[in-house]
This record gives sequence, C-alpha cells and structure tokens, in this order.
Amino acid sequence: MARSESSSKTKLFNGRALARSALLLCAASLAASPLAQADGRPAPSLARRTPLVLAVEKTKAAVVNINAQEVVRAHPVNDGWSLFFGGNLQARDQVRTSLGSGFVFDPAGYVLTNFHVIASGTRIQVSFDDGQDYTAKVVGTDPGGDLAVLKLEGNRQFPTAPLGTSSDLMLGEPAIAIGNPFGLNQSVSMGVISALHRAVPADGRSYYDFIQTDSSINPGNSGGPLLNADGAVIGVCSAIYANAQGIGFAIPIDRALRIARELVKSGEISDAYWGFEAESLEVKDPSGQRAARPGAKVNTVDEASPAKSAGLEPGDIITKADGAPVQDADELRFLLHDVPVGTQMKLTVQRAGTSQEVAIGARPLTPEQAQTLFENRTGLALQVISVKQAAELGYQTARPVLAVQMVERGSAAARAGLRRGDLVRSLNSTELESFKDLRAALRQARKSGKAVLLIQRGYQTSEVPFDLG
Repeated sequence: MARSESSSKTKLFNGRALARSALLLCAASLAASPLAQADGRPAPSLARRTPLVLAVEKTKAAVVNINAQEVVRAHPVNDGWSLFFGGNLQARDQVRTSLGSGFVFDPAGYVLTNFHVIASGTRIQVSFDDGQDYTAKVVGTDPGGDLAVLKLEGNRQFPTAPLGTSSDLMLGEPAIAIGNPFGLNQSVSMGVISALHRAVPADGRSYYDFIQTDSSINPGNSGGPLLNADGAVIGVCSAIYANAQGIGFAIPIDRALRIARELVKSGEISDAYWGFEAESLEVKDPSGQRAARPGAKVNTVDEASPAKSAGLEPGDIITKADGAPVQDADELRFLLHDVPVGTQMKLTVQRAGTSQEVAIGARPLTPEQAQTLFENRTGLALQVISVKQAAELGYQTARPVLAVQMVERGSAAARAGLRRGDLVRSLNSTELESFKDLRAALRQARKSGKAVLLIQRGYQTSEVPFDLG
C-alpha cells in the first residue's frame, strides 16, 4: 500500500514538472516567434521591447513640438529717391520662428516648456506626434526660471506625461530626452544622470540647480521632457548652454511643477518676501588667499518677518534649501525667488556648530519692500529731485527725476562707477519720475532677474545692469 502511494506521488510530481516545462517552452516560443500584428507583420519580440522602449511609449503621446512665430513689421519707406534707385515703397514684413518642445502635464491641455522658446512669439502652434495641431496661448511665464505654461485651444482631454520626482535621482541612472532638436520631430536620445544641482552660466547670468545629463539636448529640445527608466518626467530639458559638447541640462521637475501649477492658478509668480538678507562666505587658505566657502551667511533678519517667525537668526549659515545645496548667496536667491507665496521652504542651517532645519513660508512682497531689497542688493540709495533741483545740478528737465543720493562703498553700484548726483532716467526702458514708477518697474524686473538702469551724468548716458538674483 505504501509503495502504491509513493508511486502515485511520483507520477503527480512528474506530471507537474512536465506541465511547468511545457509552459516554459510555450513562453520561449512566444518570445522567439511573436504574435502577428493587425497588419500581419510579426510583433517585436520581448527581447526588443526593453524597459527604455516602454518608457518612451508611455510618454511620447504627450510630447509636443512648439512653433512660436513673431511677425516683425517693416517700416514704410517714404523716401521718394528710393523709386529711382531700386528701393521699395515698403519693405516686406518678416516672420521669425522659434522651434522648441514641451509636454502636456494636465489633461485640460496645459503644456510646460521653456520661457525662451516662446519669449517673442505672437502666434504659437503646437503639434502632437499623431499629426494633430493646436493653437496655444500663454498662461504665464517665469523668465528668471526659464519656464512657461501654455494652454491648448481644444475642447478635449489631452494625453499627459507621467510625472515623476527629482528628489531621489541617482548618479548614473538612465535618462531619456524626447524633443524636436533642429526641427527633427519626436527625436529620442538616451544617456545617464551625470550630475545634480549644477550651476550653468548663460546669457550673462547664472542658472542654478540643474540636472546634468549626457543625453543629447540641442536647440529644439528646449522644453521637452527628461525621463527616467520608468518613463516618468524628472526634468524639463533646457538647451541654454550653447557651448556644451555632449552635455545637456534640465530643470528638476519638482521645481518646474511647483512653478507651473502656480502659473495655472494665478497667471504669475507672486513676488515673495522672506525678510532676511544673506551674503556669500569667504575663507582664507593657508597662503592667505580668499576662497569661496559653500553656504550663505544670514546678515540681517527683519522684525515681524517670515524669517523672524521661523526662528532664523543673524549668523546662521544656510547650506541647503529644500534639499538643494547652497553654494553662495546668489544661488540661495535663485532658489527662493520663484517660490509661490505661502509655500513652505525647509532651510538647513549651521548654528553654533550644529545643523538644524528651519521651515519658512514667504509673504507677498510689497512695492516698498521691493524697493528696499533693490537698494540693499545694489548699494544704491535714490531720491526724487524736482525740476528746480535738477536745474541747480545743471540738468534741464521738464519733470521730476530720480537721482543717486548715496552709493555704498564696495557695493555693486560702486563697482559699476555710479556716483552721488547721477540721474536714473529709466529702468529696463521704463522712464522714471517717481518712486511709484521705480516700484512698478522693479515688479517687472524681478520676473526677469535683471534691472538695467539708464544713467545720465552731464551730457553722457550709459546703461548699467544689475542682477536681481
């Protein structure tokens, strides 16, 4: 009886083993001989459908090509002599085109891209991989962060890109760029994450906290998604560094989405008031030379300010902002300048030899506070002078003007050569007659991160640029 049970169990085991072998052979057969597609051709084998192929397939339907056109109107030629010397009565209008990429991050038709892609566009066309074209309008922009949000004009639910996070990126992990380089639609390139929190100089200023990758990112890729191996968006590609060879940069998606959602909500990034000033750190090396030290030292903390309420103190050294390393005061200003009002930022500070976190949320920046921040940043103190006072200084003017009252020693204004008595005629081409004009102009200037003053001294005028961070 025992021998019979043993024989039955052996047969059952052998039967299961045979069944398992048959299943494995069947799977291998399917992989080697793929099922036919609808058109009769064999489907790609499992060996070809790698995770990278699947990652691209998850996202490519939401990736768009952006064509931003600017019509440059010609000036009429009223010179009669042009009729005799081959001229035209009116030169032709010209159309300038900017090509770029983007991706849909909201099914209502909101597209995230770079600001420089659509900066001068008056007519924006967006094309999908399936050939469908849509007109788009600009919802809001963040020039300082090189981001913009578009809204597609179509009454439908649009395919969206899977959104990942940039908070857990690993050096060496795969990175995939999809975009429109040099007008070549839906181009895919692959590389790895080469570096994190990279600072990039471009257009006379510095951009901070970039993802660096060796995925090919060329003009036209700007605004397209950078994906991880799961097909989730981890960054917004930005081809702002023209001298790069085999190096690409992308804006981390966590920061980009924070800005994008604020632009969808209110159409702009509200100016934020933090209530403290910080400076870059310097140390002396053994030879006595000054060298930069990572971090930004808090100089002043305003009373009744968000910084004061959060417990920030003069002398604190800020080393991180929401996990991103802070190399100097300029980088700290960049990381804070586009944070929506009310959003909590976690600052890691060194105080009395210990490290601690301070949670701080910004309040709306008043025009008066914006002027104070500008004067502290540049080292300028300005005053309004009347027509009579201007005449006493040797200037003929029909309206009141702004003049330099004082220049702080060693400041950016002092390094630019400004002096007491110089007239400040305009800021970013906006004429200035009062502090109200100055504050309104500063509101716009803070969005681009630059303030260019037109300075008059005697009969000479010159432009003096200042970086607002």
